[in-house]
Amino acid sequence: MTARRRGGVLIAGLILIAIGAIFLMENLYFSFSAWRLLLRWWPLILIAVGLRKIYGYLTWQKVPPAPDIQIKE
Repeated sequence: MTARRRGGVLIAGLILIAIGAIFLMENLYFSFSAWRLLLRWWPLILIAVGLRKIYGYLTWQKVPPAPDIQIKE
């Protein structure tokens, strides 16, 4: 698994945990509303995704192509 792939899997896992925690709080505390929270703070999701894309772009290292090796018999 490449480093970029591992980072994406980690981010996806953290997002799923956060969503699960929000809905769990909604079930446990009747005064808490996940939808109200989402409607108020949804731009932060876009900002976080954009920052992640910029970070991935700036830290991406281009791997040079493998040299063409010819086997002599």
